[in-house]
Amino acid sequence: MAQNSPAEGNEQAGWLRERQKNMIPLLTSSQMRALDKHAIDEIGIPGMVLMENAARSVIEEIEDRCEDVELLTVAVLCGPGNNGGDGFAIARHLHLRGADVDVFLVCDPKELKGDALTNYKLLEPIGLDPIPWNEGEEASLAEYDLVIDALFGTGTVHKPQGQYLRAIAAINDCPAFVIAVDVPSGVDATTGEVPGAAVFADVTVTFQYAKSGLVLPPGRDYVGDLVVAPISIPEKEDVLAAAPFGMPEDDDVFGLLPARPRDAHKGDFGNLLVIAGSRGMSGAARLVGMAALRTGAGLVKVAVPESVRAEVASYSPEIMTIGFPETEAGTISAAALETFKEYLAWADVVAIGPGLGQDEETAQFLKDVLRMCRATPTVIDADALNLIAAHKLVKNVPKDAILTPHPGEFARLAAAQSESVQNRARSARDFAKDHHLTLLLKGAPTICFDASGFGMINPTGNPGLATAGTGDVLTGIVAALRAQGLSSHASAWVGAYLHGRAADLAVEDVGEASLVAGDVIEYLPDAFASLEEAEDDEDEGGGPCSCECCS
Repeated sequence: MAQNSPAEGNEQAGWLRERQKNMIPLLTSSQMRALDKHAIDEIGIPGMVLMENAARSVIEEIEDRCEDVELLTVAVLCGPGNNGGDGFAIARHLHLRGADVDVFLVCDPKELKGDALTNYKLLEPIGLDPIPWNEGEEASLAEYDLVIDALFGTGTVHKPQGQYLRAIAAINDCPAFVIAVDVPSGVDATTGEVPGAAVFADVTVTFQYAKSGLVLPPGRDYVGDLVVAPISIPEKEDVLAAAPFGMPEDDDVFGLLPARPRDAHKGDFGNLLVIAGSRGMSGAARLVGMAALRTGAGLVKVAVPESVRAEVASYSPEIMTIGFPETEAGTISAAALETFKEYLAWADVVAIGPGLGQDEETAQFLKDVLRMCRATPTVIDADALNLIAAHKLVKNVPKDAILTPHPGEFARLAAAQSESVQNRARSARDFAKDHHLTLLLKGAPTICFDASGFGMINPTGNPGLATAGTGDVLTGIVAALRAQGLSSHASAWVGAYLHGRAADLAVEDVGEASLVAGDVIEYLPDAFASLEEAEDDEDEGGGPCSCECCS
């Protein structure tokens, strides 16, 4: 059976924790400050060295994008903290390379201290005289080719006021190319929240590690291309292990895909029982079943109301079907429980929800199914989630189940407000912890929380996925991976990654507007192949750099 495969859940949980330092960790601002403090106070690396490394990494990014740095006209807007200190150092480097640089000081010089003050004082000897912003605030930044945002750093962000608000407005109003230093000013580096105005950057160069607020909405919309630049801050294992989020790359996903030995047979890759569909919604059941087969499940049986069984069976000869007793409305009735019992012992995984409808009898059937699946891995989506919310069945959801709601479904489940994406993420983390399950919160981005509250942010996918049926495809992918022995959490985030990768490949041919759910299934083989190619490239030392992981 698939549950006895080498990729058992416990092994994968350990693998994941071990690999967190290899995948992209997304740190909070306080964790990044802890790493800075460790580097300076315990390792003994001077803060000026780190600031110089940060400045040089921004210069390298500018040089990569512009062949003639000496021809640039540059405005560098600096605030009072270390972010401003980085800006002073960047301005110095650009000036020494021949660029025409103006430094605007958007604070009182008396606020400067430490390394930021030192770099400020280094400007005058080389002929750079910072301009107080209150003298230049009415002037347009339109004359500059490049604007450097070094106003705020990774600290707690408050709503910008006064001269800071005017400086941000001036940056956003100018046509220049904008590079944000570490974080776009006005974006909370931890939460992604934007309490007021914020800089819209073309590129954000963040230092050593990505911060969670740079990939969480709405902050991610201000970042532009995200470049993660190493500045020689040593690793500190306990800090990295405590990162609230991670972001997987191709090799992380490839390392979890089930092996397929030459002497394997279909029983090695799991038995999946899908319960889905109703009259007029047979397509949902078909999409789940076919997506599961394309993801490698060994055997898939799709249970639907008897009246739509023929429709599902005709979709693909590979899908086995089961006819359940149904209600007058064509949904699965409570009487289907006896038939379900016959197949439960066969199933390694049960996936339930897409297209079920909202009939009262179906709700009773679902309640009984949840009770009986306490020892069987379960994936719950779509109408099953709505039934759980409407009939207050959350307490019946088996521990270690995988729930895959979109924001509206999750709001109903958790009685949460769906307007704030960050609040949704926080609520989703708490929900996963409180109910000891995996919660895959679909959206832009999709985030997968495990029972400990750790979240994996999915970097793949595109707006073409905002179309009917793609969620059903995701259910099939996740359930198939679970049937092949991946842990609940790994099944969910690996499934989301594959789902998004298939969509990314599909839109290259059909475009975002024309993408349909069936295209995602059709391009799943290409998604798997792309992971294998990426692994081969890495083995040969020719893989793409991961620094621009979110560009």
